[in-house]
Amino acid sequence: MSLIPVIAGILLVLGGIFIPGEWWIGLFRPMPQAPLREQLMLGTELFRVTLAVCGVALMLAPRLPYWKQPRTAAKGGAQPQSRMEVACILGLLVCAFALRLYKLDLGLWYDEVLTYVGYARMPFGEILTTYNNENQHFLFTILAHACFLIFGAGAWALRLPAVLFGVASIGALYLFARQVGSTRQALFAAALFTFSYHHIWFSQNARGYSGLLFWALLSSWLLLRALREGRPWLWLGFAAALALGIYTHITMVFVIAGQAAVYAQHLWLRRRERWPARWAGLTLGFGAAGLMTLFLHALVLPQIRGAMEHTVSVVQAWKNPLWTALEIFRGLEIGFAGAAVAVAALAVIAAGVWSFARKESAVLLLLFVPPIVGGGYVIAEGHHLWPRFFFFAFGFGALVAIRGAMTIEVAAMRAIGHRRGREMGALCAVMVLISAASVPFAFGPKQDYEGAMAFVQAQRQPGDAVLMAGLIAYPYQNLYKPGWTKLTSMEQLNSVRAASRRTIVLYTLEPVLLATDPEIAASLKGDDFRLMRKFPGTLENGAVYVYVSKEAPAGATARAAGF
Repeated sequence: MSLIPVIAGILLVLGGIFIPGEWWIGLFRPMPQAPLREQLMLGTELFRVTLAVCGVALMLAPRLPYWKQPRTAAKGGAQPQSRMEVACILGLLVCAFALRLYKLDLGLWYDEVLTYVGYARMPFGEILTTYNNENQHFLFTILAHACFLIFGAGAWALRLPAVLFGVASIGALYLFARQVGSTRQALFAAALFTFSYHHIWFSQNARGYSGLLFWALLSSWLLLRALREGRPWLWLGFAAALALGIYTHITMVFVIAGQAAVYAQHLWLRRRERWPARWAGLTLGFGAAGLMTLFLHALVLPQIRGAMEHTVSVVQAWKNPLWTALEIFRGLEIGFAGAAVAVAALAVIAAGVWSFARKESAVLLLLFVPPIVGGGYVIAEGHHLWPRFFFFAFGFGALVAIRGAMTIEVAAMRAIGHRRGREMGALCAVMVLISAASVPFAFGPKQDYEGAMAFVQAQRQPGDAVLMAGLIAYPYQNLYKPGWTKLTSMEQLNSVRAASRRTIVLYTLEPVLLATDPEIAASLKGDDFRLMRKFPGTLENGAVYVYVSKEAPAGATARAAGF
């Protein structure tokens, strides 16, 4: 068996040295025009170097001492589970799958349209070698394209990978939770995920966030098992999960910061022990993850760098950490059906933090280190600090909340005379029920482009002009194609109004319009226009607004008579 990685390593080294870059590009796609051609050529050089390095690593891997270490008994870890508990988690997974399939075909929102139009319909080879902006979530896009080939290019097919990742993340949370707590806690955490407004929303969102959550939980489960059991294959599985997580969404690197903190803490706590596999995590885990990540991204690294340099953040409020914190609290209000209950949820989370701080503090490192590192980096870069950037911590937060509820319940039982408080789970059940009450609000259009389009087409009369302001132009021009005109300036708006019976203007994501076209926004909200209809969506600030001019300028009616 040791000959297999050596032979594979030799082949990789030879491929990296002797196969030219043009051949690698031709393997995936036709040779593109400049400047993409130059970026891909540089990417192939990085790819060839990566192949050679991976080949050397494979040849050296069998010589590492970790393979022959005797298996040690795991300290701590998961408790045995009964058949009833297995049946419960399987039932929750089936229920979660059904809930996430419900109304999956509702209209796409702006970022989903970007993914649909810009990436998912590409051939596989072009998906692997194209990165124009941060809407490219490689693994998600590949799976979405596969769904298109199997089921056709529809909204529900585009979202199906998010559904599968979302359901899988519930199973991954259950596995992780059993490593750091009781099976009962793991089941309640899985139930909280199953009946969570936010989890359903992201599981029906054609982006890589539910995949990111899955890889964060799965890799953390593998990390804890590898630290406790010392098996080399667990470290390699951990490395693969990290690499695939980054290939799904780049913010997985912030999760790795928390996992590195857990590994460093483990090294410190065992610093006085004789531990032959002490550095297995560094080499077979984090080191292998780095090589796998470089292998997956080498071809597109020059494009990623160029796209990040041209990223523009236009809404100043979205860069403010206070705004982010308020949005997260608002999310708690939705998920727990009210501000008072949200405050109570924060108190429960505080109890969970206290409990985990006394035992299994690794959970707190995984919960707090990644958002702190990620938030600090995003703020330093001047990028928008959207709450979804921290969705990877959702699983650890849910587990902390369940632990907090259990802790409060046990303390209450002891306070009324029970010397040995038991984990009954009554408070956890209440939390799940309250969360479930918010689930119906997830089943609505994230942005109702189709409803607004149907309304405008029904209301439009001869002589009317329809304009699209701001970001709303992209979905209508590239997906729905109603034939309307994109509005780019006040001069254009005044000119169209002068030549039309009525002028209808649509826009969405109001903060962006206020930041990029304040004159147009002020005109629409002034005396010249009135709000015709607002089409709300489940996306924050995602409502579609339809404005119409109040009256035609003098002479416009006569000019429009021949419309």
